[in-house]
This record gives sequence, C-alpha cells and structure tokens, in this order.
Amino acid sequence: MALSKMLNRRFDGFKLSKAELQKTHDFVFKGLLAGDEPHLRAFRVIEEELVFVHDMYYTRYSYLYQKGKYLALCLPVIMIALCSWLTVACLDVKYQDDRYRSNHGKRSLMSETIVIMVVLAFLEVYQLYLYIASGWFKVALIRSYVAAPYFQTSCFSEMIIRLLLIWKAFRPWKGRLGQYCFLENLGRRSKLMSCLHYGTLGLLDKAMKGRKNSVKLSEDVKKAIIDSLLESNGVLTNGVTSLQKNGVHDDLKWPCDATATDGAVARTIVVWHIATTLCEQKLDKQAKEEDAVKTASTLSKYCMHLLAFAPNLLPDHSSISESILDQSIDEASKLLKEGKNKKIKGKDKKIKGKNKKILGRCEILMETTNTDGCVDDETRLVAQGVHLARQLIDNIQDSTTRWKVLSDFWAEMMLYVSPSDDARDHLEVLAKGGEFITHLWALLTHAGVLKRGPTEPIDAV
Repeated sequence: MALSKMLNRRFDGFKLSKAELQKTHDFVFKGLLAGDEPHLRAFRVIEEELVFVHDMYYTRYSYLYQKGKYLALCLPVIMIALCSWLTVACLDVKYQDDRYRSNHGKRSLMSETIVIMVVLAFLEVYQLYLYIASGWFKVALIRSYVAAPYFQTSCFSEMIIRLLLIWKAFRPWKGRLGQYCFLENLGRRSKLMSCLHYGTLGLLDKAMKGRKNSVKLSEDVKKAIIDSLLESNGVLTNGVTSLQKNGVHDDLKWPCDATATDGAVARTIVVWHIATTLCEQKLDKQAKEEDAVKTASTLSKYCMHLLAFAPNLLPDHSSISESILDQSIDEASKLLKEGKNKKIKGKDKKIKGKNKKILGRCEILMETTNTDGCVDDETRLVAQGVHLARQLIDNIQDSTTRWKVLSDFWAEMMLYVSPSDDARDHLEVLAKGGEFITHLWALLTHAGVLKRGPTEPIDAV
C-alpha cells in the first residue's frame, strides 16, 4: 500500500524528487531484488501494489478504508439480514396467498418477489466478500491487530483475522502477455477497410491487424528480465549491451543505431521481431520448446502486441508507431506477392499457396527478398529484418548461442521501452486488467530509473 501511494504521485503529475538518490536505487537493487529468486518476489510485490492502485481509482475500497474501516461492513450485513427476513416473510405470505388464489383462479406475484430478494441477498454477500478480500481491508485489519493488545492475546480473534487474511482479492491482472506475430497476421487488409478507416476518422482498424492472442507469463521471462536489469544496474540501453556481452555487437548493432530518428524504437522492434520470427521458423518442434527460444519469441511478440494495440505505452508517438506498422504491412504484402511467383533457387516450380501460412511466408521472404542496400533505407524494415535473420543464421552457427543472443536482446529491449512520463496511459490500461509493461514501469519507478540510458554499451561510451 505504501508503494502504491508513492506511485500515485506519478499519476497526479508530481515530480519524484528522490528518484536520483542512491537509497532509492538500493531499495530495489539491494532490497527487493536481493536473495534467492528475486524475479518471483519482485513481480509479486508489484502485482499487489497495482491492485491497490486499481482499487484506489476504480473502486470505493480506499474511501471506505479512510472514512470507516469497519462501518462499511455494517450496510451489507444489514442488507443481507433484511433480505433474508423478507424472503422468509414472503415465503410465508406466498403459502397463504397460494391457498387463497388457487380457490379463485388468480396468479400470485410472490414468486418473483422472492427471487428478487434472493438475488439481492447474493449480491450483497458478494460485495461484502470483495471488500473483506481487498488489500485495503486487510491493511486496516493488521493495523487494528497491532494497535489493540486484546487481539494479540485472544486466540479466537487471531484465528478470525488469519481466516480473513487468506481470502483472495479480485485480480485485475491475469498474468498473461498479449502476442502479435507480424507475418502471421498479414493479408487482413483491403481497400474497403482502408476506406472505412478514413471514413470513420480512424475508429476502424486500418491495418486489420487480426485478433488479440495471449500466453501465460512464464517464470523464464520474468527471470530473463530481472537478470538483465541487475546486469544493467539501472542504465538501460536498447539491446546493444546484450549484443556486446555475447560478442556480436559489431556485426548486429546496425538495427539499433537509428535511435535519434522519430520512431526509432518502433523500427527496431519491427526489424528484430521479423528476424526472430524467421529464425524461429527454421527450428523443429522440439527446439521451439527450449527456454531461450520461448523467452525470445514471447517477448518479441509482446513488443509487437504493444506496437499494434497499445502504441501509447511505447516511447515513440503513437501516430508514428502506427504509421511504421502500416508501412511495414504494405512492404511485407508487396514482397510476398512478388516472391510468390518467383522461382526458388534449386526448384523448378513456383511457390503456390504457401503465403497463406507463416512457414510459407518465411520461406518466401528468406529465399526471394533482395536485401542489398536495405540497411540504410528506413522504408524497408521488412527487408532489414530478413537481412538480420540471415546474419544471425550465418554468423552464429550454434543454435543455442543464437537464441541466447535473441533472448538477452529482447529482455534488455523490454526494459528499455518501459520508462515513460505518460503515467495516465498506464493508469487507463489498469481498468482493463493492465499490461506487463506497466509492472516494469512501476518497478523501474521505485528504482529511480525514469529515463533511458545511452544507445551504446557503457564500455563503448
């Protein structure tokens, strides 16, 4: 609850004056992230904190905590007792009324009244449970226990308090990551949909990006991100540090160089996501289940999910991000259309129908896309992704090392895109359940990491 009150200062637009202090940094890096399995502890604390934030803005629990910790229990209890009494009374009246009306052929309305009373009683019971299970009530209960010696000497009161504390509260965060695969969702755009997009002033999705998918947030993803955060010590870079650590910085740093231009983060995400997808499709089913592969693939698709469905949570302006994604969709569609009728080297027949599936699309792009001169051309992001995939496959022969490079890159990139001054955007998504990037944003806030670091690794600066 204390952490949530600190976070509320950002939602209200106040400056965090203690963000640059060493003790703020140490609170997370030497406190919250200390000990065994820090990734589990850190995200468990942040999840509870964001539940308090959610309740502060979207429920009445915090108000009841401040104005009447236990008085709020009286109204539901009274309503439950009243509804129960009315139900019993209605049953008695119904019994007498049925006998009378059966003799006169008239219909009784008491059954509907009893149903309404029962429904109201259940609603009040549910509301009572939600309040008792909320974190605000539990904090009030613990404060009362500490302040009142009677509770500490009574075994019965301790048993009741222990019972109330184990009730699970409502969780807006479901622990799932949105997933969007760029190449898998192509072909969902038409001229009609483009016209409707402009005709509805942008209310209709122009790109027809496809439906939203999600996967459960795994411990491997949490661990990869926390390990990357501990290694960075709070100095966030856009993936170049992980490339240097794995000894591939000089060959693979070029997609991360254009950080000074508008939409640089969106461009980097698109290029690396395409390369990750192409590399993944080269693996067999068993290799795709490796931890590093699943971590890199999950974070890659989650970053694309943010770019497609929540661009306001990323550093670039949302309109620029949307424009880059639409441009990439156009480019990929064009390349696949051209490559579909080309002959693959070593084959005599044309590719037919393969672009309907992601495996066929990846094969077309890898075999037919011309990547000459694409590195310096900001309009050819898909070609850059193909070029990067070829570099990863040709330069890093060992599959384990290749996927360690990709996994480390995406963990670092996930941290890099998390700092933001638009706190209200994170608050709005909490009403819908929240996003994982909000959890990282909150964690970095408590560590005093409010800005991104250099675009080159520390040793190279």
